[in-house]
Amino acid sequence: MTTRLRLQEAVRPCAAAAAVLTLLAGCAAPRIPVGLVPAPPARIGENRFIDDADFAGLADALRQSLRYYRRLPDQTAFSYGDLTYTAREMEASTALFLEIVETSAGEARLAAIRDKFLVFESRNDRGAAFFTGYFEPVLPGSLAPSERFRAPLHAVPADLMTLDLAPYADLGLVPAELRGKSLRGKLQGKNLVPYDDRDRISFGNALAGRAEPIAWVADDVELFFLQIQGSGLIRLGDGSLLRVNYADQNGHPYRAIGRLLRDRIPPEAMSLQALKAYLREHPDQVREVLGYNPSYTFFRRVDEGPLGNIQVPLTRGRSLAMDARLVPKGGIAWIDTTLPPAATPGAPAPVPVRRFGVVQDTGGAITGHGRVDIFWGTGEEAERLAGPFKQEGRVFLLVARKEYVPPTRQRQAEKELGGALFLESAVTTKKSQGLRGP
Repeated sequence: MTTRLRLQEAVRPCAAAAAVLTLLAGCAAPRIPVGLVPAPPARIGENRFIDDADFAGLADALRQSLRYYRRLPDQTAFSYGDLTYTAREMEASTALFLEIVETSAGEARLAAIRDKFLVFESRNDRGAAFFTGYFEPVLPGSLAPSERFRAPLHAVPADLMTLDLAPYADLGLVPAELRGKSLRGKLQGKNLVPYDDRDRISFGNALAGRAEPIAWVADDVELFFLQIQGSGLIRLGDGSLLRVNYADQNGHPYRAIGRLLRDRIPPEAMSLQALKAYLREHPDQVREVLGYNPSYTFFRRVDEGPLGNIQVPLTRGRSLAMDARLVPKGGIAWIDTTLPPAATPGAPAPVPVRRFGVVQDTGGAITGHGRVDIFWGTGEEAERLAGPFKQEGRVFLLVARKEYVPPTRQRQAEKELGGALFLESAVTTKKSQGLRGP
């Protein structure tokens, strides 16, 4: 689900050599606003918040975000530019949006959204957004190794350690910008050293006796792409399904193998399907290519899912992955992009995707503002949509105006929507960070 983007300043050519500096200063193009930018009223009126899926599935996705906010401490903070919202205010904002979606329609619904919600655009250095897609694969597998199933899905190793850098930043022992970061590794004597990378784990059997395999799939290629998606279903021999989800990661940086293969696969043909086909056609290059990405994902069994980083099930076509460091978790978004031609063969023109979504996931390849990964569901049809998805577009974030989220509104929302809507276990689980993006 998850590094990219530079800001450049365009300068028109200017003649008059005697006044070069003056002319360059006068001819420089205006800097593009980058980051989370308040959307001007004209822009809000232009997009009109059309929903190409007719709001189907949106209420379910919003309810999942309500589950997330309900289990947070009251004063957990979420930032939209200079504005800060508590968990209770985010809950009230989401409940208000859900109420509008379920109790109004047409122009009345759109007018209520425009009147009661603030809008921010998440922009990359091109003043826009870049979209990819992901999905939940269904793979044949087994609970034991065999000639057919040779690649293990490992649970989190007992010797994997995580070092939170926040206390060190608080004491001034490391730069303040490292607060919120962590290191993963293992003890070697009294020293914390980097954990084993993908090559050592996949091709050196480094985890033998150190990590429990929870299932087995055909080979390292299938395992690699399962790790990229961050979750999946394993179809066992008796026909039953085992759902697995991201549990942790070895601490090494994510590197997209598409970069390594850009001279071997034409850019216009690059997709998940093309990467898989290349590896099948060049088995002698599998270790080189997979080892280019040293990041390695560990899994856990789950009963519901697939789960995003806020630990709620994702909703097909509605759940979005964005950079969790920059974008409020669980927040409401509106996206404007198109389906890729490979996903709509025969279509005379690009098919627009203009709809509301909810930010419920993140990923190692999903970094920076204006970077979105759309969850397209489970199985082959979802893979057909997600595989070639590399589209430009725009993404807007919405949050209720402060006057519509007073502290009392949360209790009103409980009464209107039903207390059962907010029931959620207080038991917390590890944060998911699916590492997507080939």
